[in-house]
Amino acid sequence: MYKKKLSELFKTIGNLLEREAIFIKNIILVLIMLLCVSCSSVNMQDRKISKYFRLKEAIYSNTAKKYGIKNIPSNSEYKNIIYTATRMDEVRKALKTQVYVTSWYRNKNVNKKVKGSSNSYHRAGLAVDFKIKGKAKYIRKKLDKAKISYDQLIYYPRQNRMHISFKKSKMQERKQYLVKR
Repeated sequence: MYKKKLSELFKTIGNLLEREAIFIKNIILVLIMLLCVSCSSVNMQDRKISKYFRLKEAIYSNTAKKYGIKNIPSNSEYKNIIYTATRMDEVRKALKTQVYVTSWYRNKNVNKKVKGSSNSYHRAGLAVDFKIKGKAKYIRKKLDKAKISYDQLIYYPRQNRMHISFKKSKMQERKQYLVKR
């Protein structure tokens, strides 16, 4: 009889320990997630993501700042940002001048605030709006000369800025050039 009660007692203690272990694991996971969110602030944002670009350039948004929106990408969007950064390195090299990013990644809320298209490549981190010193209208010629592929290149003459977007497969890129007046 004592053996049976002792066995039940050990089983109950085991179940309690197992539940406690699960509880502790969940607390640890929450703490890790909180640390990751705080890491995605200042230190992580200053991290270099390619030869010429930093994460803060990709996720910074005046609109997000103005409305208190956290413009933090998901893992897949982050991978797209890294891919786009490597493609933008090619653009930067071909232009032989600094590229000033005005808009890159936009989460759903930021994109809505700027009245962006719901299927904007900015949403996925695959589009960049940028300026350079001098005339932006010559960018297309320089990119074509360097055989830089892109899906869309849009020139905004009033703002002297460019929009460039990429697809994950260069073979699918249209090399479409537009001028928006």
